[in-house]
Order: sequence, then structure tokens, then C-alpha cells
Amino acid sequence: MLQPHLKIDKIEKYVILLSGDPEMEGTALKYLDKTEQISNNKGYKTFGGRYKGIGISIVSTGIGCPSAAIAVEELAPLKPDTIIRIGTCGGLLKEMNAGDIAIPYEAMCCDGTTKEYDSKIIKTKASKEIFSTLSQTAEKLSIKYFTGVNRTHDAFYEPTKNFTKLSGKKLITSEMECSAVFFVSKLRNIRSGAVLIVNTPEQPEEVAKDPSILYRLIDEKKVRLGKDNAVKIALETIRYLKLR
Repeated sequence: MLQPHLKIDKIEKYVILLSGDPEMEGTALKYLDKTEQISNNKGYKTFGGRYKGIGISIVSTGIGCPSAAIAVEELAPLKPDTIIRIGTCGGLLKEMNAGDIAIPYEAMCCDGTTKEYDSKIIKTKASKEIFSTLSQTAEKLSIKYFTGVNRTHDAFYEPTKNFTKLSGKKLITSEMECSAVFFVSKLRNIRSGAVLIVNTPEQPEEVAKDPSILYRLIDEKKVRLGKDNAVKIALETIRYLKLR
């Protein structure tokens, strides 16, 4: 059945979900063979290709949980096995720098979308097997990574006073899609996980001193290298999953 937003009626077993950054799409596609664009509708773009003989689908969703949730809901009837989100994030730890990798095992649901599904939801987890394999893959590739709890929220340009309240909450990253991907995937019996690239180091304590760093996206070689590393981790994770 043709899905109304994605405009596709089939999908590969393994899906990489992107948030629509054209550079991120290009980074992912350069590692695949036999690539083709399958659809482009309402900001949702779907690509197909092969990585070391394994069929891979890449779906871009745009920004935010509503779009991400729609993508997962419309992928679900097409029976994917695994969804891995790759995207950028704010780094909340003092030791984080631009281009660093984070692999969250859980997302705090500060968004509205997951609360539409469950008004009492506080946190939602990545699939244990996918999180574990992503972490092991990063180690095998000798790529440094951070792990912990991510915050997913809706307002990129949120008031500074909201952001500084994150201090002391033991969060490692902040972004806008993971909670919806994790939660809806779990509802629809799809394994899911995420690999995030820090493009804004923004420790809450430092933001309190200098609010201008809150929205300061860092576009530099380290972030581009981080995107390459994230794609490598995701693709090699899929290869390991396939071999099991």
C-alpha cells in the first residue's frame, strides 16, 4: 500500500532516518552502491542503495518529532526490522566538542508528540540490541563516543531560562527527534537506535554565563568528520546485525 506522506510501498529491512540536512544525505549516500532516489513528497525523501551487499533505505524527515513520528508510522506497515536515526545535537557535557559522537540509550520526552500517544510519558528507550551494537561498533572502529540520556524537545529557539534548567539533570545531549523515533518504533515492533553528532557544544552552566552560545551552530571540519563517523557506525552496525 502506498504510504500517503512517504509515497513508497516498500522498504528495505534496514532504514537510516535523517532529519533532512542535504549534507547529511550526501554523506550517507556516498558510502552506498547502486543508489537511487525513490520518492520526494512533502519534505520526505527516500533513497535506496546497498552497503557491502546489504539493502539500505535512507529516509529524510525534516525537523522535529511530528515529522519523525509520521515517518516511523508509515514505515511500520512496510515491515522494516531496524531504524537508526542519524542527526546533529547539542552537547551538554563540558568535555564535549564539535564533531563528537553520542549514542543515547534513552530519551527524555520533552516534546509534544510522544505525549499525544501517552500523556504520562517521561522517558523512552532505544532498543537494547541496537544501542549495544552501535556502541560496540564505535569501539571496533576506534571512534570515541559518549553515552547516556538525551533530551528531545520541540522549540529549537527556546528561552534561555528553560535550557539552563537542564543543569544537573545528567543529560548528555539535546535534539528534536529521538523520543518519537524510539517510542513509535517500540509501539510498532521495530528496533531503533540513534547516533548523534555534536554541532553545538552548549553546557547549561556555560549558557547561563553566556546565552549566545545556545544557538551557535558550529560549521567546521570536525562536524563534517563527525557526520562521516556517524554514518560509518550506523552502516557497520547494520552489517553486524545482518551477520548474526
